[in-house]
Amino acid sequence: MSKLWQKKSSQKLNQAIETFEVGEDYLLDANLVEYDIYGSLAHGRMLTTIGLLTLDEFDKIKLELKIILSDHKKGQFKITIQDEDVHTKIEMRLTEKLGEIGKKIHTARSRNDQVLVDTRLFSKVELLDLIGLTLDLTGKVLDFARRYEWIPIPGYTHMQLGMPSSLGMWGGAFVESLIDDIYFLKHVYDLNDQCPLGSGAGYGVSLPIDRELTRQSLGFKRLQLNSLYCGNSRGKIEANIISAIVSLGMALNKMASDLLLFTTKEFDFFEVADEITTGSSIMPQKKNLDVFELIRAKTATLLGLEISIKTLIAGLPSGYNRDFQDTKKFLMTAFETISPILPLMGLAIEKLKPKTDRLISAHKKEIYATDAAYRLVEGGMPFRDAYRHVGSHLDELDSFDPYEVIKSRDSMGSTGNLQLDHYNPLISKETTWVQDERERMEEHFEKLWD
Repeated sequence: MSKLWQKKSSQKLNQAIETFEVGEDYLLDANLVEYDIYGSLAHGRMLTTIGLLTLDEFDKIKLELKIILSDHKKGQFKITIQDEDVHTKIEMRLTEKLGEIGKKIHTARSRNDQVLVDTRLFSKVELLDLIGLTLDLTGKVLDFARRYEWIPIPGYTHMQLGMPSSLGMWGGAFVESLIDDIYFLKHVYDLNDQCPLGSGAGYGVSLPIDRELTRQSLGFKRLQLNSLYCGNSRGKIEANIISAIVSLGMALNKMASDLLLFTTKEFDFFEVADEITTGSSIMPQKKNLDVFELIRAKTATLLGLEISIKTLIAGLPSGYNRDFQDTKKFLMTAFETISPILPLMGLAIEKLKPKTDRLISAHKKEIYATDAAYRLVEGGMPFRDAYRHVGSHLDELDSFDPYEVIKSRDSMGSTGNLQLDHYNPLISKETTWVQDERERMEEHFEKLWD
């Protein structure tokens, strides 16, 4: 099979070089077939408007692309190492079926801007799915925080008893963290939502193409203007997406670490359903929450991907460099790593039941030291004096009711005034945005066949 870059049929590439250079691209590109077809439809439509394709030629291309998409969905459109990538595979199929007409689809287009537009479309879909999963988890954590809002739990600083807290505060903290991560994901979604198609190999093309038309056809929010920057942004935008995914992973990591600690026999704060635990092959008593350990471990994978992609692009000069090829794997692996974690964390949260008596007994007397100091402050003593007095008389601390303590803290955001209802409209608003954005994208994809 000839390559898109071959100048003459006799040109041969050493097999070892070909295997090394293609790498996993032909496998990864199975994720991009649908998006390469959409890019070809938009590009072909534009070529008809400037007279480089006739309507009849475009109709034939469109019909063959529909067959390719159908074959792909049935698992019958396979990209091999000899194909190199999805772009070559589709063009060769069009040429095989349509002859000279098939050769025209690459007019005014480079594989460079093809992979850019494919990756942007792929990322839009994946980000919407990821935001949707994050919203689902956020809702479950919020349900947990509401259900157990007034159940006390010790608050820790430096891994030592600090002050009384509540399960409502613990859950609410992760709700707010996840909402911040949703905003971060939406930001990179917007950054990614710009159309690079028509930038060619990075320096434009000498034909009167209509880049704005292809942008509109594909449903991108805006056009990425500078042709050179279109290419230079490869890796940069992917790195930002991975950074947002890492931020989400770090929130899940912290939640998993807390729950691993709180479910040890030493803490024993929660009952854990058997269906989310495993056992030991040698120790009969073991109930392991290793789902949390693996969730925590995935953060290391994500951090490695972030470092890898940023290191890869750090020293590259302007223009296309083959190094960019590896950014595709980093991006796809990041989505593959984070996506299964979210529903698993949601399932685990639903299967946790607090042991109220154990949580109360964990409030040792010294945990109320700060509250004792505040009582003295309310009596007129300066806080620093109250702090020193309580600190030197810990054995004389009065008894406190942890329920009264957490309810008495009524400043906004404290245990007695968590404002959990504040998060409902935020979750509802972002859920609607995801649905609307997904429908808008699907509508644009459908119109490409008109």
